Amino acid sequence: MRPIVSLEDVSLRYHSINGETLAVSDMCLFVQEGEFLSIVGPSGCGKSSILSMLAGLIAPSEGNISVNGEIGYMLQKDYLLEWRTIRNNALLGLEIQNKLTPQNIAYVEELLDQYGLGDFKDHYPYQLSGGMRQRVALIRTLAIRPSILLLDEPFSALDYQTRLSVSDEIGTIIRKEGKTAILVSHDISEAISLADRVVVLSARPAQVKRIYDIHLTTDEYSPIKAREAPEFREYFNAIWKELDVHVV
Repeated sequence: MRPIVSLEDVSLRYHSINGETLAVSDMCLFVQEGEFLSIVGPSGCGKSSILSMLAGLIAPSEGNISVNGEIGYMLQKDYLLEWRTIRNNALLGLEIQNKLTPQNIAYVEELLDQYGLGDFKDHYPYQLSGGMRQRVALIRTLAIRPSILLLDEPFSALDYQTRLSVSDEIGTIIRKEGKTAILVSHDISEAISLADRVVVLSARPAQVKRIYDIHLTTDEYSPIKAREAPEFREYFNAIWKELDVHVV
């Protein structure tokens, strides 16, 4: 089966007045359609740079990147516009792309209703909790019907309890919508509980150090339930040992 995302011998160099910095080195990585992939690694190793290359925001210095589908990018902050209602924030991507068709608007309305925001469509971002704001950000991303979601630490600004709840909600939504997802995270537990595979990167320049196939025994799947699986701690300890520095 042809991967929906592939990086083949990809390297990335940054240039500044102080010289050249090799951020990513000879990276090979393949993601299948419908897969949820988590990427962890030491701080500053180049995780976000990989997502930026996949999104086409920066070009690799060497190697080839192939992305077979529309990309949606969800960042650390929700970037909701405070003067727009929740409905209008969720429609923003479609508006920018000039795709505000009745069918697409109805799809966004359905997503808002389905994922617990139906009663808040006419509210403004300041009236919502952090977790609800992240749900709006996800729906805004889903509105353009991407086949691939890039998630750059989308829960990092939340407190621990909210983060756990929201990652569970959003992970479940992504699975339900059948999207391919690539998550960058500093949180090993989060990475394991959400993913089919976890990629461990080396310190900069980033290289693939090891890839773990995640198989958790659980009666009913959800990211929170996944943390209760007997295999969870084994994965956590193994990944922890792979990392060169302390990861929260």
